[in-house]
Amino acid sequence: MTYTSEQLRERLDEILRQVDVRSGEKVLISEEGKDVAEIRALRVVQEPVSVEETLRQLEQEGVISPAAGSRPSLEEIVRELEEEWSVHPPKPGGLARFLETRG
Repeated sequence: MTYTSEQLRERLDEILRQVDVRSGEKVLISEEGKDVAEIRALRVVQEPVSVEETLRQLEQEGVISPAAGSRPSLEEIVRELEEEWSVHPPKPGGLARFLETRG
């Protein structure tokens, strides 16, 4: 549903009642024929949500987009780092050396 900014001022209570957390209904506000704002319900989390579910929701909302191509899992990254560090341990003080180069 879209309302003008003038209608928003006149009918705010009615418009806010249309915003529904469960259905994801949102209201657009337009000015001079162009959408300028969106009113939507705040998402209230009733129970813990998994990272995967949160990412899926953010993708659906257009906040983030999926990576192009496959990515290694966190476990695979940790395993690779542990293997590399067993052969070539990281040098201590790397952060201090880095900060020194930054003046």
